[in-house]
Amino acid sequence: MKNSVSSLIENQLLLQSYAQAPVAIGIYLGKNYTIAFANPVMREIWGRNPEQVLDKPLFEALPEVAGQGFEEILEEVWKTGKSFSGNEMPAPLERNGRMELCYFNILYQPVREEAGEVIGIIQLASEVTTSVKARQKAERNEELLKTALEAGKMGTWHEDLVQGTITRSVGYDRIFGYEEALQEWNQAILLAHIVAEDKKVFKENYQQGLKNGYLDCEVRIRRVDKSIHWVHFKGEAYYNMKGTPMGISGIIMDITERKQESEREKQMAMEQSARKEAEKQTKLLQDMFRDAPAMICILKGPEHTFELVNTLYQQLFSNRVLIGKTLLEALPELRSQPFKEILDGVYQTGKPFIGKEVPLTIDRFNTGQMEKIYVNFVYQAMRDIEGEINGILVFAFEVTEQIEVRQKIEHSEENLRLALEAGKMGTWQLDLQTDQSLRSLHHDQIFGYQSTLPEWGIDTFIAHVVPEDRENVKASFSMARSTGTLQLECQIIRADGERRWISVKGQVFYEQEQPVRIAGVVLDITESKQGELALQALSKELAKANKELIAANDEIHASNEALLHTNENLAKTNEKLTKVNIDLDNFVYAASHDLKSPVTSLIGLLKYLRRNSSGKLDEKGQELLDMIDLSAGRLQQTIHDLTQIAKVQRQTGEEKETIFFPDLLTGIQSDLQELIQESGVQIKLNLCVERIFYSRQNVRSILFNLISNAIKYRSPDRRAQICLATYEENGRVILKITDNGLGLSASQQQNLFTMFKRFHNHVEGSGIGLYMIKRMLENNGGTIEAESVLGEGTTFTVQF
Repeated sequence: MKNSVSSLIENQLLLQSYAQAPVAIGIYLGKNYTIAFANPVMREIWGRNPEQVLDKPLFEALPEVAGQGFEEILEEVWKTGKSFSGNEMPAPLERNGRMELCYFNILYQPVREEAGEVIGIIQLASEVTTSVKARQKAERNEELLKTALEAGKMGTWHEDLVQGTITRSVGYDRIFGYEEALQEWNQAILLAHIVAEDKKVFKENYQQGLKNGYLDCEVRIRRVDKSIHWVHFKGEAYYNMKGTPMGISGIIMDITERKQESEREKQMAMEQSARKEAEKQTKLLQDMFRDAPAMICILKGPEHTFELVNTLYQQLFSNRVLIGKTLLEALPELRSQPFKEILDGVYQTGKPFIGKEVPLTIDRFNTGQMEKIYVNFVYQAMRDIEGEINGILVFAFEVTEQIEVRQKIEHSEENLRLALEAGKMGTWQLDLQTDQSLRSLHHDQIFGYQSTLPEWGIDTFIAHVVPEDRENVKASFSMARSTGTLQLECQIIRADGERRWISVKGQVFYEQEQPVRIAGVVLDITESKQGELALQALSKELAKANKELIAANDEIHASNEALLHTNENLAKTNEKLTKVNIDLDNFVYAASHDLKSPVTSLIGLLKYLRRNSSGKLDEKGQELLDMIDLSAGRLQQTIHDLTQIAKVQRQTGEEKETIFFPDLLTGIQSDLQELIQESGVQIKLNLCVERIFYSRQNVRSILFNLISNAIKYRSPDRRAQICLATYEENGRVILKITDNGLGLSASQQQNLFTMFKRFHNHVEGSGIGLYMIKRMLENNGGTIEAESVLGEGTTFTVQF
């Protein structure tokens, strides 16, 4: 609420316009109507200075107006959100040290926040006390004059309070519709003629007249013919020596015609006054709106004709005449946009419309060059004195620049988030003065913690660094204070005891040339570091192997014994390469890329060796050469698998489409037909969700891998069964595949999705399928989980 209100009150230009307005303006916030703003005219009316009213509840600052009906009016405006206007409303005010009965023309309008909720009320008021009192005095004088002139319609009366009798003139009874005077007349007969609504008024005035000696009262009577007439009683009481009233005498006048004429004149005067006030308010609005820091216009009639356009609104449509033209005549480019329909709805229903960051395509300079901008706007219905809608007030701000800036910021933040997420980086910020830090969750996860620790300082970090690297780390932090840049690699011991490599980079920030904080990122580089070390070892082994192969080729011509010796060396080298290949299981894609060239060279050398040794090798030598060739091929396949893994890890923005599970499963079963027939597997489908919007290649890979694995790792003790189900949960598509195969132990499940991890050797495979599935899903915000019981089967749950 405060944000919305501050956007209204903190607008200095608007407040200045309000402060200089010739009418009284007040803004009341909250259900206790706290006075947030009162311009000088309003404070003069109240007879208070700013300190006496500002930031105080309205009825606390002005207690004399409490209980006069204003609370109910404000409550109604607050509750319904509808404006209230009243003319010549009486209000007692304490001014200049005494109470005064004042009269005002008042307008209450709700103040809303952006969501449309009422948060306050704005009041416009103009004092009409002088004119009202002058008119009232004139009306009394006029009534006295007319009473004297209409003597022919008067009746005289005298009430004897001692005897309880009333004597009247003939004219008295005629006023009540009697052609002949009644024999008897008393208070009961009189009250029977006075209409029920006026009986109380008459009784009160009568009793007051007996006290102060003078009766002056106007009431309505029902004549004998049932017609209603207005009568005016005037009388004077007389008293005995003790001041006890003995009687009262006076006149009665039929003032029906005068009353009707007075009502007509009053109505005309009110209408004229209302028109003048409306004209005055319109001019005031025009003056206020003209230089307001917002785009404002007034559209009149059902066709929305421009009646008022302020400076900023006109600047939006340069080189165009707007006044006097309908919306679509002046701005034809709006025909294909929804604004005319929205205006029609507001005009028909009276309900305001609030638009936020709405796109608007306009010809700003009337050159035919269309431009897309964004606006916040309010359409508020305007009403005439009869309460009928006669126009719409448009209040708008252009927010194109703000939106473009926000979009750039959001884009930058998203790019940063994606970069950090893709790189699996943790962010951190360290206060060098307090040793307090702010970190992302992934930062602490790199150090082996499932959730963020409550505290983390430089000592906490150093405690995780392996002892042999601590001095270098401390030196790097110390040097960073002067150089402004932190960059280091070291080994750490995680909370779970695992030893990992990390890379730390940071930027130092200064205040008054003193380092105050460091902000940066931390990255787990264990795999790449291991790959780097393994690659170095592999390069050495490959270089050695090349030399040995060349030497072996030269020695082939010498003797089979030398060749066998060379082949033995090659076999040992192959064993070493195989060992290196196992060490490369966790390589990142960079290692796989760098290995392609030397492996290709190795295979080329083997081909060369095979061509040049044809017929020169015995059976054992040929067998060894085949084994070397086979090993090299496997190495090449491993590098290919690493490349595929790298591709999966780098997948972003795969093209998505609507995929039908039944169609996709039919194709997969067709591809696996030979394996399905061989295994005799029974596949059951329960597809509560038959379609998904996703990458076709990824969905097919997921289904193919999980179904083929379920068949491959079936139990020989029972007929293989696979149950495949889809359903929706929390707005996401869930795929569940259950088999009754071999199952996995608890320790095997912990490494199930690890790259190159295999648990069964009786089936061919590379051990990257489940790892690739997991990466595909995680890259698109999904997950995969497995529940398994050894000897009973496994269930994979995929959340897309």
